[in-house]
Amino acid sequence: MKKLAAITGASEGLGKEFARQLAADGYDLLVIARRKNLLDELKADLEAKYNVQVEPIVCDLTKPDELKRIEDRLEKEESLEVLVNNAGFGLGTTPFPHVNPDAEESMIRLHTIALMRLSRAALVPMCKQNKGYVINVSSVAAFLYGYGTAEYAATKAYVLSFSKSLQCDVRQYGVRVQALCPGFTHTGFHATDAMKDFKKDATPKWLWLSAEYVVRTSLNSIRRTKRVVCIPSFRYKLIVAFVCNPIGSMLVGMFSAPGKKALGDRG
Repeated sequence: MKKLAAITGASEGLGKEFARQLAADGYDLLVIARRKNLLDELKADLEAKYNVQVEPIVCDLTKPDELKRIEDRLEKEESLEVLVNNAGFGLGTTPFPHVNPDAEESMIRLHTIALMRLSRAALVPMCKQNKGYVINVSSVAAFLYGYGTAEYAATKAYVLSFSKSLQCDVRQYGVRVQALCPGFTHTGFHATDAMKDFKKDATPKWLWLSAEYVVRTSLNSIRRTKRVVCIPSFRYKLIVAFVCNPIGSMLVGMFSAPGKKALGDRG
């Protein structure tokens, strides 16, 4: 039975890169996203290059009935070895109470509810096999807070905390869980209409990571270490260590006021 990986948000960015690297490692794939044309292109590319089977699944995980369809599928996949919960989006830096509550709710549904339900479904076959990997894409923002980022930072903090506790639950089955916490990464995340006010060139070049590096670091870490939290690059490890001490936290608060953008405001 050939090993299988499922990836949400697989049509571009980190999800697409996870698909590429896992296909190169010989995994058949379930690639899950909303845009059929991009999934079909990904299927054709990966099957031609790596001699694997790729099944595109068009789905909006913020909709309960569509999410349930993916849950049922994952729970029955006996060969499932990897789940990457990558699907997510940003909403810019509009502060409360001026936000669109429906959009904020969609973010909560995707970043937390869908991630929780798919993790549970995937763990059914993984725990039976006594092996498997669950990678939950969080963010450096999980450690931060700031003006106009209430829901984004909060949902990413949920992913971080959930992943740590989830590892405690499934360690006995030989399953590994990771909370992947990248910083600024070259993907399509900042190119959406909701993020149109974000000025990419205003962020120092040394803060940007490549999707290839982030994914490679993630996969190497979950296979070779027992760490749940993966923060790609030493520079971001230092940033997180700084903001998690009392002085650093105070400075983040000082600079996270209207008209100012702390690191956590940028996704």
